[in-house]
Amino acid sequence: MSQFTDQQFISTVQAAFREGDDNVANKLEEAANVRRVEEVFRLIARKDFKALDDILADDVTLEIVGSPSTPMAGLTQGRQQVIETLENNFAQVEEQQPEIQSVVAQGNTVVVIGRDKGRFRPTGRTYDLHWMHQYTFEGDKIIRMRELVDSAALLDVI
Repeated sequence: MSQFTDQQFISTVQAAFREGDDNVANKLEEAANVRRVEEVFRLIARKDFKALDDILADDVTLEIVGSPSTPMAGLTQGRQQVIETLENNFAQVEEQQPEIQSVVAQGNTVVVIGRDKGRFRPTGRTYDLHWMHQYTFEGDKIIRMRELVDSAALLDVI
């Protein structure tokens, strides 16, 4: 069985966005924002964190909601700090097998619900957790990123 590739993961975003919505062709703003989220996933998969500079607003915030004991939870503000936080967080995981479960877009907001399996690098222990990302756009820039993570599952591997 071949491992799920980053490209396969990214290609499921559009299908999840279109699923169950007969009016999706008329949602031009939402479709553009979903494509921007795909680009975020693509850049992270390539570990090209510096390229996020073009997608993030100067005063972007990243909030990862989870137990205070979770090493990745917290609030980060400012483009450079958000990029550094994302790079640091993704450096802590390996063998990721992400899966898109749902994409909902309304106006300037895109919500992606997913699941991820992988290995927490500092301990070598495997994880299987669910997550939700919320992206808020101002024009063509992300102004806010919020992630809710199954911190109980993550706490089991730290």
